[in-house]
Amino acid sequence: MPLLRHRRAPPPSSLWRAMSSAASGRRGYEAFGSFHTPSAAELFAGAAASAAPSPASFLPPVPRERCHLDLSTFSTDAKQLFTVDLQRWTYLNHGAFGGPTRYATQVASAWRAVADRQPLQFHDRQFFPYVVQSIQALARFVGVSQPQELVLLPNATAGLHAVLDSVVRAELRRPGTAPVAVCCLSTRYGAVNKMLQQLAAEARSAAHGRSLEVHEVPLSLADSLDAAAVTAQLAAGLDAIRREHATDCSLVVVDHVTSNTGVLLPVEQIVRACHARGVPVLVDGAHALLNLPLALDELRADYYVGNCHKWFASPRGAAFLHVRRAEVPLEPRVVSHGFFDGLQSAFMWQGLQDYSAWLALPQCIAFWEHQGVERCRSYMHALAQRAAEHLYAAWDMPEQLARDASHARHAMRLVLLPSRRLFGVDVNQPAGNSSADAKHIQDTLHHAHQIEVPVKCVEGRLYVRLSAHIYNELEDYDRLARAIAGG
Repeated sequence: MPLLRHRRAPPPSSLWRAMSSAASGRRGYEAFGSFHTPSAAELFAGAAASAAPSPASFLPPVPRERCHLDLSTFSTDAKQLFTVDLQRWTYLNHGAFGGPTRYATQVASAWRAVADRQPLQFHDRQFFPYVVQSIQALARFVGVSQPQELVLLPNATAGLHAVLDSVVRAELRRPGTAPVAVCCLSTRYGAVNKMLQQLAAEARSAAHGRSLEVHEVPLSLADSLDAAAVTAQLAAGLDAIRREHATDCSLVVVDHVTSNTGVLLPVEQIVRACHARGVPVLVDGAHALLNLPLALDELRADYYVGNCHKWFASPRGAAFLHVRRAEVPLEPRVVSHGFFDGLQSAFMWQGLQDYSAWLALPQCIAFWEHQGVERCRSYMHALAQRAAEHLYAAWDMPEQLARDASHARHAMRLVLLPSRRLFGVDVNQPAGNSSADAKHIQDTLHHAHQIEVPVKCVEGRLYVRLSAHIYNELEDYDRLARAIAGG
């Protein structure tokens, strides 16, 4: 790429002044081991002292074209903006692993090329100021007024683990014999189960005498669609912890959008209810960024974890954790040079790896702002609703659409499959179905029809979990309707 061959990577101007000032004081190494960079605190202070630096000259500009999104016909020309092979695949599962925009991958490639051209200079002297710039941009986008409260991560799972591991271990070390209690909804992400199982097993084998009790609040699909039922069930769960264990809950873990069923939960009400009891809340917002408007300062959750690669369509490898109130120091899985120097220092350097996804975040934000964040979000939400209406009409199930009226609008939607024999499976009959049935149908749609859509078994019934991004149009869901009708 000739553009990259002849241009140097200028350090962000205001941050470079902070670095130069620190260097001129001849104080030796400031932080991050032997890196030639000031501490995280100094970097944030220097960045806050003046306007944000201009985009680095070696990055490609934001594409000038705005995609066409027609809400009357639900058609789009945005397919060309994404790297997903949308000519071969009917891709209705963006909520799984996302799919980056072409521009995001170009920006990440430019960052990698610069890092590779002079690896020592880049990582030793320029990397940390650029990371601070990314953190500041993302903090503004998600409504965080203090960027120091937001750390970047490789994925949301790393953030969930950091909070659970740090909070539970700190509670287990406190004097006493009462168990440590964590409360989760039955809709929680599967990896959270594994984290808590590991912590519980370690607690049983430790000599401190305290155990970890995980209290699961059962939440049916119908109840998850009712905000009052969700908060009532959670309150009952917290009461049960106090009654059964004579202790208060140490942490509540809740999804912003449930992974398996794609239901938007009332996190604002949940946070308020938990805080009224003095219980901190960890929100798993893996499906929120771009899909939902985020104002994390207003939400006031103690911990909020989000992914960037899903709906935000960044390169894979970028996520974030907002820490509004930490009763205990949070520790990343990887202990490296910034450990013991505060939250930002501990998380900012996780050993040498490809950080291009982090560094691309300001340009990804600029891309979506140019496209129109609210315009894109409105199209996604309206298309998910229209797709459900279209499928229920095609499958002659108008009564189900009426039952789903309470489904909160966002970019995912759970749609019940018709009660019939489908690809050799008796679907949604009185005998019920299994996850093996769901897998068989999903595999058939994948291999025989090139339709990528998850099939979920929820309470013995089979559903498709639809995703709607700006590259999707109504015709995509009509292909699914025809495949199911002909199955």
